[in-house]
Order: sequence, then C-alpha cells, then structure tokens
Amino acid sequence: MWRLATLQLNQDTKEKLKQIQSGKAQQVNLSVAGTKLGVHNWTHGSKTKDGRYLSPQNAIKAIADKFVDKSDVNRPVGSVDVVGIMIATQNIDDFIAQLEQAAVLLPDPVFKQSYDYAKSQKDLATTKMVKTPTVGYPAFSPGADITPKSAQTLNCIMRNANAVAMAVRGDPSTLIKNLLQKKQQREAENKQKLDKLLSAKAQVYAFCETGELAQIALRLNSGAPSSEYIFTALIVYVGADLSNIRGMII
Repeated sequence: MWRLATLQLNQDTKEKLKQIQSGKAQQVNLSVAGTKLGVHNWTHGSKTKDGRYLSPQNAIKAIADKFVDKSDVNRPVGSVDVVGIMIATQNIDDFIAQLEQAAVLLPDPVFKQSYDYAKSQKDLATTKMVKTPTVGYPAFSPGADITPKSAQTLNCIMRNANAVAMAVRGDPSTLIKNLLQKKQQREAENKQKLDKLLSAKAQVYAFCETGELAQIALRLNSGAPSSEYIFTALIVYVGADLSNIRGMII
C-alpha cells in the first residue's frame, strides 16, 4: 500500500561513496533494468476547460488500467517488482518544492516536466479535478536499462574513483597521473553533482510490491493519498529487481 516516505540516497550508498573518495575501493552497482510508466497534471489528455488538475486516484487508475492490458506486447508477465513514487499536494508551491528535490534524485521526464509546467502555470486558480489521463499505447516499453540518471552519475563517479584507488596497489606514478587528469577534467563537476545528490531529499508517497501486474493492479489504490490533492506526478517502475530504487525510499 502507499505510504508517506522520504526519497533520498540511502546511507549505505553514502558511506561507500565516502570510502571510495578516501581511496578505498568498493563494489557498487546502482543499475536497474525494467520498464516504467508515468503520468502528471500535464500529461496529454489531462486537460479540462477549467485547467490542469489531477488527483492521486485518477493517476493511479491510469496506471492500473495499463497493468491489466494484456494486448500490450511489452507488458511484463510473471512475478515482478513494482515501485511507485508519487508527489501529491494541494498547494502548487509545495508541489514545485518537492518536485525540485525529486528531480535531482530521479531526473525522469515525469518529474522534470511537471516541475517546469507547474512553475509556468503557478497562477492556475481553479479547483476541479481532471478526467483520468491518457497513457500512450503501448504503455510499456521493451525491458531496458531504467537506471535513474542520478544513479548513472554515481556509477560513473564510483568507477573512476575505484580505478584510482586500485592504481595505488600497482604503480604509484599511475595514481599521480590519474589524479592530475581527473582533477583537471572532472573533479569540480563531480563534486557539484555529488553535493547536490547527497543533500537532496523529497517527501513522497511510495508503493512497493512484488507479484503479477494484474494482482497488483487490484491493490494499487490501497492507502492512496487524499483525493483533495490536485497536483500529482507519478512514476511506476516495473522490473525483476528494483532493490536499488526501493533503497532510496526511507
């Protein structure tokens, strides 16, 4: 069922990153394979004549409908991990604030677009809800790498840092050469990215279950946020093992 949670890098990842930065090699892999679905206030088909509003229930229904659509050739079958991350608020200022942080940790188009649109339409003043949004067909993409960009960035940084750390065991001159090159090319940029990632946290609603999509669809509305929330952005990940994403939910 859905629960209120904090989205942030988990402590284990932070500790391993610190150890790598201090020169101690660590095995770290933040990759995730699978597919994902998403909807938000400004999804195609979400507009009413009074404005763009979306309740958590309608966002969830749009996803649940795709979970049971067996005509979708890319729809995952069998037992899968499902992780939903939702930003839902009554106030557009709160919506923008949470999206800004969530987009750092999960820079998915759903969150990034919602953030841009919300900022540009901050003066929207109507209170009606939208009709259930339209999700494209086929809704599911073929299984692929769905690793969040933030995790891709960390993977790259950690691989580079590990390579430098491992060089210590070999030729010290190689370490010095690598350090000089990395400092000139990437150190400042990587530090800025890392600082932002390490400090980012967002209040979200999270849903984590394992099973067949048709069965999970029946429970997808359990514990959903209040229907009074009129600003909603929802990403649902589907894959064999989503532990790296679940680990970001505190």
